[in-house]
Amino acid sequence: MSNSQNNHDYKEINLSNTHVPDKVYAYSLQVRHALYELLDCSGNDTVSIEVLEDVAIEREDGTTDAVQLKSVLSKNNPLTDRSPDFWKTLFNWLTAVKDNELQTENTTFKLFVAANRKGNISSLYHEAKSSREAEQVWGTSRLEFYDDQGNELELGSKYSLYIRHFFSYENKANAIKIIEKFKVQTIETTHTAFIFNSFCQKATIHDDIMENVFDAMLGWIDRKTAEQIETGKAMAITYKEYKAQLVAITRHFNQNLSLRELAPPPTDQQIQFEYNAFRRYIDQLNLVECDYDEKLEAISDYLRASTNRTLWARRGDISEISILEFQNDLIKKWKTKKNIISLTSTNLSAESQGKLLYLQCKDDAISIDNLAAPSFFTPGCYHSLSDILKVGWHPTYNQLLKTGSENHEPTE
Repeated sequence: MSNSQNNHDYKEINLSNTHVPDKVYAYSLQVRHALYELLDCSGNDTVSIEVLEDVAIEREDGTTDAVQLKSVLSKNNPLTDRSPDFWKTLFNWLTAVKDNELQTENTTFKLFVAANRKGNISSLYHEAKSSREAEQVWGTSRLEFYDDQGNELELGSKYSLYIRHFFSYENKANAIKIIEKFKVQTIETTHTAFIFNSFCQKATIHDDIMENVFDAMLGWIDRKTAEQIETGKAMAITYKEYKAQLVAITRHFNQNLSLRELAPPPTDQQIQFEYNAFRRYIDQLNLVECDYDEKLEAISDYLRASTNRTLWARRGDISEISILEFQNDLIKKWKTKKNIISLTSTNLSAESQGKLLYLQCKDDAISIDNLAAPSFFTPGCYHSLSDILKVGWHPTYNQLLKTGSENHEPTE
């Protein structure tokens, strides 16, 4: 449909003078709204499109939400007391109940309007919380169309049929049950923005890929429902299908995601202060004969990793659990490299073996939570571990440092 529009010259169109954009938008509204409803699903819940309603949620506990969507691109208000759209919705629900397609005992009847609109009768129905209140507002709203003697007042031709059915005493019991379970929801922004904001609040995804994942999920739902139509199947998506796709798409975008350095690099003064602080990780470098420049680089990596690790955790970019797992990965890799060097480099001195181990470890880029980290992060975290002697470079670093045989004075 959009391709045919592209074949025509663009010109200004007053949306209030045409229903075509409304109809196109209404269809896309259903597909996109399915994503919104899936956000609150769980277990074996299923969201369908154009099966029981525009959108319906069939939950594992046996309850159903029947959602009628109203698109509003022009100035019309589908919630006014004499809106044909409003009464047609109630008429359709009443018919579905009479035909046993929907059961009032386990169904919530929702009218979702994609705009900020209000109506008196719709508000009364929404606020009715019991069968008694529902019966009262049914009687009150009936007086809008019938006088005290039950005589019909003037009705518009577009909604008269719906009014007569909904307010007939034959249908009163079912109408009251629908009112009792009736809910109306309006929004103050565009439907797409509303869904995106809801997605951001409920999907535990990194902010940097949120929009990409959102767009991909909308595209997936659109493709899946289109394929179901083409193969003669009902348009329906289970929560488990949605969850699996969300995980897969998130993983795809996470592979290309990197942690960004948030803190400024340390100053020369800060580096020199750290150098004079007699830290264990500096002692470790002394044991394997690292030169002055190598130690300054190590200090910079250590400070940058420490500061940014704190900021990332505070922002929620990484968790405390992921930090611990990352440190454990570093220790495992260090042990493996240490064992390999001890077997393959016996011709080297202890200092050279240690220097080789240090260089191999610091050059090993390791991701955290599937996020690529800046180049300083892995060596900086290794220095944190070496500062508490969880790792070391010299083959006998533990004995040397614990007996105090290392030279604690900073060396040039």
